[in-house]
Amino acid sequence: MSDGGFTPLTPIGGPSLEQEEKALRSGRGRMLAAMIVAVLAAGAGLVWFVSSSGPSEYGQLGRQINGMRAEHFDAFWACALPREDLRDLRNDQQLRGEIAERAAQPRAYAQHVRTQCMVHLDEHLPPLDALILPEDLQPGVHDLRTAIEAQRSAWSAFLTRLDQTEGGFVAEDADDELGAIARGWYEYKVAHSAINDVLRSHIDE
Repeated sequence: MSDGGFTPLTPIGGPSLEQEEKALRSGRGRMLAAMIVAVLAAGAGLVWFVSSSGPSEYGQLGRQINGMRAEHFDAFWACALPREDLRDLRNDQQLRGEIAERAAQPRAYAQHVRTQCMVHLDEHLPPLDALILPEDLQPGVHDLRTAIEAQRSAWSAFLTRLDQTEGGFVAEDADDELGAIARGWYEYKVAHSAINDVLRSHIDE
């Protein structure tokens, strides 16, 4: 990116627009276009299907709720477990182990999570509370909210323990706090899945 914030469409020394136009008209250009389309389609496949289909009310709610998860819940975990591929976390033992590994420097980790990550959980609740929900989505969203609050409470207790840790961190000493964090993480995933089941049932009608 240049100093002015502008990224040239064609790199310096690269093909001219005329050359690119000729390439697109050639077989090679068509192959490249097909590859681009395939990549875009694969990326789109990662976005839940309600983003582009379904009855307007439930489709819109699906976009909002799934967007909140990406923007707030997933963003929190990406911050709390940097460099960890969240898709690889399959159970609570893995989750607890990743947290404990990063808490090896307890006070530094507590400061990082408190100042950089907790805001994502804090900002999750207001847009969730602002949703106008049909009756069949209310239980799932209520459970989602409860799981978020449980996460906030569990992490606050864990960070307090890290602040008070003298010497090295011992995971067994924080078993209760780590267990509460893992439960909140799991309950969020269960509630989110239940919401998507309701949304899917309307879109499949």
